[in-house]
Parts: sequence; structure tokens; C-alpha cells
Amino acid sequence: MRSNGYLGITKAVVFFWMLSLCAMAARGAGFAGGTGEAGDPYKIATAAQLLSIGSDPELLAKHYILTASIDLKGKSFSKAVITTFGGVFDGDGHTIKNLRIQGDNFLGLFQTILQGAEVRGLGLVDADIRGMSQLGALASRNEGRVLNCYSTGAVNRSTAGGLIGVNTGTIADCNSTVAVSGGDIIGGLVGENEGTISRCHSTGAVTGKGIVGGLVGSNAGRIDSSYCITTVTGLGMMGTWIGGLVGADWDTISSCYADTTVSVAGQWAIGGLTGTGGKNMSCCYSKGSVTATRGVLVGGLVGNGGDSITSCYSVATVSGPTTSWTGGLAGCLDKGKVDGGYFLAPADGGGPDNGIGIPLTAIEMRRQSSFKGWDFWGTDKDGKADPWFMPVDGTPILSWQTPATGLRAVPTVGALPVEVAVTALIEAGFVPGTVTYEFDAYTPDGCVIYPDPMSWARPGATVDLVVNSDGLYDWQTNPGKGTTAAPYEIQTPAHLGSLAAHPELWNKYFVLTADLDMRGRTYAKALIAPDTDDSKTGFQGTAFSGVLDAKGFAIRNLTIRPFDGTHDYVGLFGMIAKNGRIYNLDVLDADVEGGSGPSSYVGILAGYNAGKIFGCSVTGVIRGGQGDGLVGSNKGSLSGCHADVTRY
Repeated sequence: MRSNGYLGITKAVVFFWMLSLCAMAARGAGFAGGTGEAGDPYKIATAAQLLSIGSDPELLAKHYILTASIDLKGKSFSKAVITTFGGVFDGDGHTIKNLRIQGDNFLGLFQTILQGAEVRGLGLVDADIRGMSQLGALASRNEGRVLNCYSTGAVNRSTAGGLIGVNTGTIADCNSTVAVSGGDIIGGLVGENEGTISRCHSTGAVTGKGIVGGLVGSNAGRIDSSYCITTVTGLGMMGTWIGGLVGADWDTISSCYADTTVSVAGQWAIGGLTGTGGKNMSCCYSKGSVTATRGVLVGGLVGNGGDSITSCYSVATVSGPTTSWTGGLAGCLDKGKVDGGYFLAPADGGGPDNGIGIPLTAIEMRRQSSFKGWDFWGTDKDGKADPWFMPVDGTPILSWQTPATGLRAVPTVGALPVEVAVTALIEAGFVPGTVTYEFDAYTPDGCVIYPDPMSWARPGATVDLVVNSDGLYDWQTNPGKGTTAAPYEIQTPAHLGSLAAHPELWNKYFVLTADLDMRGRTYAKALIAPDTDDSKTGFQGTAFSGVLDAKGFAIRNLTIRPFDGTHDYVGLFGMIAKNGRIYNLDVLDADVEGGSGPSSYVGILAGYNAGKIFGCSVTGVIRGGQGDGLVGSNKGSLSGCHADVTRY
């Protein structure tokens, strides 16, 4: 009898074990592959597979990867699609489009991203989230990590953000163009922040009644290396904190800027960067305008200054009622202090001088020497952190806005013979062979020295050498390996520019991880795979035979100007080989010029394509050469592409 009893127990255990295996198999059966583990995530390719994550609590802690973009058109929800998520969700550059949620509270694709969880590489396109409180296109609340995500669309109501409603975790390298509107505590990216936000930006219009910011509504955490370019409108009549970047700041903001149009009808604190300042604001600036019709504390940078403002400035125009405290830098400082704060002088369009900060004329704003005690890139005497960079003609910008970040300072080489200038560059640490120039040391009388059209030289005269350096980027330290499974990551304009010097990499795999703005850079030929000898018929050089998947990111403001007017095979790519592949890339607002010869193929994306181009679009201007916009000459495959180009 006893042995039969043990046998019964054994059978029961085996039966339970078999049921468990069946349940585990059933959980994974609906996905496109994978086991849900870190090294083998569940693959999601359809809307049904996405929605199934919320069907089983056990699935909420698994690993997922999107293998295709998903369109939720025709579906609507009254609550978050996925509740408390504790796993890893990798969008792999894909998008979820037309998410529609209308309900009460805690709305978004995810309700809560738990501590230890991560969502990365995902785009929410044309989302529409409407409810009462704690709303975001991606998540109502983030306690974990959100990396390389973006959102477009609309979010409406209180404690709402274009991407996240409430953040207590980490958000990095994200952006939002969502139009956010409604009540109290709203921001273009995050409604309320108690965590960390790094390298993020927002460009969607923000309109609210209480605490309203272009990037973040209320900040009790840390924000760094982020910006906002948009319009911010405050509609409330009383108790409003409105700022171009942050409405109400209670903690720390560093290395940020706002270029916004801030307009407010209500009263209290209004600023070009923040409505009210927090514990520490450093290395920040504001542009645009601040207009308050009933504001009490109105400032170009801060309405009501916090504990400390260090190395900050404002060139915003400021307008406040005569009954308010209005200033070019801050409306009121209370008990805080300002160290190295400047604002545009009233005579040049800045706000009133109320004794807070130092006024500078428009000319003084363009001189590095005007900003006493600031730490500028390229000058070791003022410190080594180098948060600021002084452009040739403009007001200071943050070093992370330029490709100069982390590079060795280029020595002054103006008015030196070219050979002497190159020697100086090599002695400064630039590797021989990486410094190039496109003209001789002695130029014929009357020849224009590229790229400065105002520089002229006589025979035997010295010339001004203009050096545009992307630095010595080491691709061996790139997060990728150039393979299909681990492509090289192009993260900045400097990364893209440095590819020009590495033809040995033009057969590798690449992905974009962010939008790239090439403004301020001018190239004399195709950036990648150019023709190396225009005097010979046909393409000379190394064609691009690798794969670039832009993941829907864009390259903006590409400018190509052949200095002698003879370059052919001109575009972002000069020549794409038969096995070259370009996917999902937008090249926007480009200005590309080619020569007039029979092989002067000119296109914004490529001069000549023999490979495959899929899902790409271009806008801009083409001057000279042959071609219709996208490519100069196509002998390969074009699919799902679009061009909106003006030809001169």
C-alpha cells in the first residue's frame, strides 16, 4: 500500500511537470520565435503578438525584440496595452504606429516600466493618448531605463509627457515631437521627473494651465545635455510656472538649452529656460522669446532664480507687464546667487537690466573673452571640463552640440604656409596622413581658397588654412563590430564624417542610432565612396558595398560644394556597389552641387547606385550635374523611396 502511495505521488509530480512544460510552450507559441530569455528574446512581428504580452503575468518579465514595425490602426484601448513590465523590450529601430488610448489614469503603451526593466530602440509614431493623469505615449511611469526611443503624435491631460508621464528611472538619448496639452504638470518629453534625463530633446508644442515645460513639466531629479526647440504656452491665470525647458525646477539642470517661444497669460514665474530655478543650474542658455501679459516674475533664463546659477546666459527677448519683476536673466533671485550669468543688453533686444547678471551687447555676445571665468573647449587655462564651445560667428554653444567634443584642440594655423600649418597640426597630436587640404601652398593670382570665398592669395603669398576636423575616431572602440549581428553604430555627425577616411570599412554593416545634423560642415565631394580621380572616365576609387540601416533616423543639412566645380559621382554616397544596401534613411534639407561633365552624376543620397535602396527619402536642392534628386544615375533597385528636390 505504501509503495502504491509513493507511486501515486510520483505520477502526480510528473503530471504537474508536464503541465508546466506545456504552459511554458504555450506562452512562447504565439510569438515569431525565441524563448524569452536574454540571449534569445521573443520575436514580435505582428500586433497580435505585441498585445499578447499582457495576456500572461509570466510574460511581463521576459525579453522581447521587434522584428518589424507594427501598425495598430483600427484598434483602440481604454487602458495601457502592457501593464507592469519587468523585462527588456528592444524595438531594434522599429516603430509602433497609431496607438490610440482614451481612458482614465496611467495610460501609455506600458503602464509602468519597473525598476530593472529596460525599453530601447523603439519609436511611437502618431500616438494619441487621452485621459486624466499620468499619461505618456511610451509609458505612464518609468522606474527603469528608457534608451533611444522617440514619439510623435498627441497627449492630452495632466501629469503628462510626450514620451513618459512620470520618470523616476533613467531616460537617455530619447526625443519627442508630440503635441502635449491639458492641465497641470506637463512637458514635451516628461510630465514629472524625479530621475535622470540625459541627451534628450523635444520639439512638440506644449500648452497647459499650471506647471508647463517644453521638455519637462516639473523636475525634482537631474537633467543634462538636453534641449527643447518649440512653443510653450501657459493658459492658467494663477499659480503658473512656465519654462522653455522646464516649468518648475527643484533640483539640477546642467548643459542644457532652450530655443523656444514662451507666452503666458497667467501669473507667477515665467522663464526662457525654467519658470523657477532649483538647487543648481550650470552651463545653460536660452534663446527665443518670453512674453507674459500678467506674469509676476519674468526672466530671459529663469523667472524665479533658485539656489545657484553658474555659467549661464540668455539672448531671449523678454516682455513683461510693468507691474512685474522682469529681467534679462532672471525676474527675481530671492536668496540665490549668480556666478558668471549674462544676458543680451536691452538696447540690442534683450530683457531689462534689473541688476541680476551682466548685460552684453550683441557684439560682446560673440566674443569668448566676454564670458569671464567660463570653461571653453580648446583652452586649458580655464579648466579641462570644456562644457562650452565658441563658434566663429555666434554666441556660445555647448560642446556636445559640436563634433569638437573630446577632440584635441586644433592649433591656430591662420596665415601660415600650408606645409607649416600641417606640421603644426601633426605636432599637436594629429596623426600624419589624416590632415588633408584641397589646394597648393602657392595659388595662382585671383584663385579663391576653398572653403572661404572671401580669401584671396597672390603667387608666393601665405594663405589662411581652414581645417575642419572630425577628430581621430577609433572605430575599434565603437559599440558594434561591423557585422550583421553587431553593426557599427553611427551616433554623431563626427562618426559619419570620419567614415570618409576609412574605405576599408565601406563593406561593413552600419546603423544610425540618432538623427544627425550636419549643419556647419561643407564637403568638397561625396562623403562616402567618392570618385578619387575626376580626370579619368568612369568611377575611380572604392564603392560602398556594405549595408546602412538608418532605422528611420535622418541626416539633415548635408552640404556638398566641389571647390573646383568638376567633381562627379556626388551625393552622400558617391558610388553604391551592386551588393550595397541602404535602408530607411531620410536625407533632409540637403544642398548638393556637382560638376558639368558627362559623368557628373549628382543625387542627394547617391551619385550612382548599382545596389539596393529601400524606404529612403530626400529633400533639398541640387545644383548642376545629372540626376533627378534621390540618385544621379540608378542601375540598381529603388523601392519605397521619395524625393522632393529643387534643381538649379
